[in-house]
Amino acid sequence: MTTPNVPPPDVRPPRPRPSRPRRAVPLRYRVPWKKIVVYTLAAFFVLYLVLPFYWIFAMSFMREVDAISVPPNWIPPHPTLDNYLSFLRPDESQALVGGRAIRETPFALGNSMIVASATALLNLVLAVPAAYSFSRLRFIGGRLLLIGYLITRMVPSIAIIIPFYLMIRSMGLLDTYWALILSYLTFSLPVTIWVLKDFFRAVPRELEDAARVDRCGWFRTMWSVFLPVAAPGLVAAAVFSFMTAWSEFMFALFMTSTEAAKTIPVVAANFATDMNTQFTLMAAAGVVAVVPPLILVLIFQRLIVQGMAAGSVKG
Repeated sequence: MTTPNVPPPDVRPPRPRPSRPRRAVPLRYRVPWKKIVVYTLAAFFVLYLVLPFYWIFAMSFMREVDAISVPPNWIPPHPTLDNYLSFLRPDESQALVGGRAIRETPFALGNSMIVASATALLNLVLAVPAAYSFSRLRFIGGRLLLIGYLITRMVPSIAIIIPFYLMIRSMGLLDTYWALILSYLTFSLPVTIWVLKDFFRAVPRELEDAARVDRCGWFRTMWSVFLPVAAPGLVAAAVFSFMTAWSEFMFALFMTSTEAAKTIPVVAANFATDMNTQFTLMAAAGVVAVVPPLILVLIFQRLIVQGMAAGSVKG
């Protein structure tokens, strides 16, 4: 029996439905308000720090009439070096407006350099053995003594300046370098001991024992093992004590009276007299006073950052 030839069913693929055009979805952009606020505050903070120094720097190149003009001149209209040259050759016409301060400025710069350098050096000489003792030796009351050092740093200067003045006068050290050096050591020595203590404590005892096996004495061990490890802390502490001694005003005002020991902050304040105030000369003296610490910080910037960062983490 034969089957009839049945044609296959007509199978056609379904017609694709016309696709609707998709609407473009706008991208949502979030405004980074947090970053904007942070950067804006940072910019204001930078201006707050930079603008005063720029104003002093610009004023030091102005004439007095340009410095006191209203509105103020942010750029010197007639730049001049007369304010700086006045320190080298004082003019008799400036006798009533800080002439004595002009003559004393070169001597004050030398006094500040001697006092600040001696303070930094003596500060390290005294702080190194003290920091080693607190980091390696265990004795009764050591922790309380260390805290007592730090508490002395918190005492305001005005509270001790009168008894300190009387003590210095009884020793016959008024108007001398030693009066200022001993005063500034009371500020910088406690902080230096705390900073170096943490650096010395980080030195493994195995290195110290190995140095002793090699018959190294205490000084050789300190020079070869401890001081290289604590180099960033030493530099940071030295710069801190140098800048503290360089910029201190109140003790220098009480302890000195002549150009034999006056420092630059005291002399810079003398440009304001009862007769008049010469702002351009005062600005020039301020710029001259800022240059040595600024150069020192730029030279040792890397070690200072390492010392401060390591001290903050270890402490």
